[in-house]
Amino acid sequence: MKKTVKGRWRLAVALGVAATLGVSGCGLNEDNSSSSDSSSGSSVLRIGTTTDVSNFNPLQSLSKTDSWILNAMYPHLLRIDESAKKAPELAKEYRYEDDGKTAVFILRDDFKWTDGKPVVAEDVKFSAEQIMKYKLGNVAAKLTWVESIEAPDATTVKFRLSQPYAPFAEGVGFWMSIVPKHVFETAGDLSKFPNDSNWVGAGPFVLESMTKGQRYVMKRNENYPLAPGGKAAVSQVEYRVYPDVNTMMLALRNGDIDMMGTPVPVSAAKTFEGDSKIKMEKVGALGFAHLTYNMKNKQLADQQVRQALSMSVDTKSIISAVLQGDGQQMAGPISPIFSDYDNTEIQPYPFDPAGAKAKLTAAGYKDGNGDGFFDELTFGVACDQSNANITRVVQLFRESAAQAGIKLENECVERNTFLARTKNGEYDIDASQWGVFDNPMDQLRSTYLSSNPGGINYNLLESPEMDRLINDAAGTTDPEAFKTKIKNIDKVVHEQAYLTPLYVENFQFAYNASKFTGFAPSPSDLLGMVTAYSLAQVKPAS
Repeated sequence: MKKTVKGRWRLAVALGVAATLGVSGCGLNEDNSSSSDSSSGSSVLRIGTTTDVSNFNPLQSLSKTDSWILNAMYPHLLRIDESAKKAPELAKEYRYEDDGKTAVFILRDDFKWTDGKPVVAEDVKFSAEQIMKYKLGNVAAKLTWVESIEAPDATTVKFRLSQPYAPFAEGVGFWMSIVPKHVFETAGDLSKFPNDSNWVGAGPFVLESMTKGQRYVMKRNENYPLAPGGKAAVSQVEYRVYPDVNTMMLALRNGDIDMMGTPVPVSAAKTFEGDSKIKMEKVGALGFAHLTYNMKNKQLADQQVRQALSMSVDTKSIISAVLQGDGQQMAGPISPIFSDYDNTEIQPYPFDPAGAKAKLTAAGYKDGNGDGFFDELTFGVACDQSNANITRVVQLFRESAAQAGIKLENECVERNTFLARTKNGEYDIDASQWGVFDNPMDQLRSTYLSSNPGGINYNLLESPEMDRLINDAAGTTDPEAFKTKIKNIDKVVHEQAYLTPLYVENFQFAYNASKFTGFAPSPSDLLGMVTAYSLAQVKPAS
């Protein structure tokens, strides 16, 4: 006899929404005619970005820049709203049955692909099965316990699980892109499918053309039920590519673009003061900045070295210098935004370069040539050079680590190169910022589970202890026991110093309020102002 788990497992029917979205844009010498033309009933929203799309396959892509474009095209079952809570999108509700071993999604019946075919349960089933088959992207790890998927009718999808997993529906619902089965099933091996032309989508906008290094032009989907009136008020979204944030900021001031897709660096926020046209919108964070250590590096595999590096980071000075104090220091890998799971008993490693040097000396490391640096402890620090805050973090980290006798080299590069090197483990220390973690359990599984297929285990960690702790917590349905186990994992990661958490920050996004209004921002730099749902709500100010 089946039991339906109600209450906290059920998401009330509400207006749904589309997920994350669009990136990239146009060259620096484009036609800068008005972005809004009310006389013709059309309007063009021009958004600045600093990077190109690297992968057009929404089932496989992990990049922030890819997601901006792809999530405007391919719907998700759920989204995160302005208050960081899950809200309906393609799915209007979900529930658990069979004592939590079956997750059931009920879909809306008014989504259509741009070729006219309806979005149905078979599309959801196909998308999930292909991710599982080819171990695609970070969603593959979230589908680990799926034994089978059923689509008994056009609006019902059932995921049969091998065991209960509390955040399953919310994790899969938020992260998994839904693709058109009738298009993707003809592509064969989807791990090799580029999906770089003839796009068919069901989001508020669909990619129409692109010029790499210059712009990505998206046309309006004339049938998008989550937009007022059934379609977006903006007829076209154009992402323009700029070489750096400073050039993008100048483009916004000059009217060449209408919004910056990336946050405005804290140090540059005053640039827009006094400009009556430009509005700054502040949103919170679902991720955090951090340093991650490659466990395949012989020296970094040494716990003493990782702890010494953590003691060589002057996090308080970083928050002061980089964020002008507008940030919160972290101790473990769980953000304070998840207050039920954040282990407040652990404290950040103190900034103590002398203590770090003593620790390394006791561990047997030596400065044989007397140059002030330990002989074997020279590491490269990789980062995305388009992230002004993180590049500044790397600079400050190099300076403070030198006091501990650790020599660091700046290896910040163009974003897509950085992402490729990180994914392939071609780095020593990764300095970066997670964009979105929607729940602690999925976060820990994605980042530390050694068997994680296609996730973000950038440590390249293979730890039987961590695997056991994570898998044990994942199958725990008692809420209090679950919290205790998450906090224990938090403590282990901190003691092992697999990463050095830096800070949680607020983000500021700039746009031309004299031309457009109605944005619905969501927390994090990944979501920000340019989620699919937000763009579907935007309208010309006039």
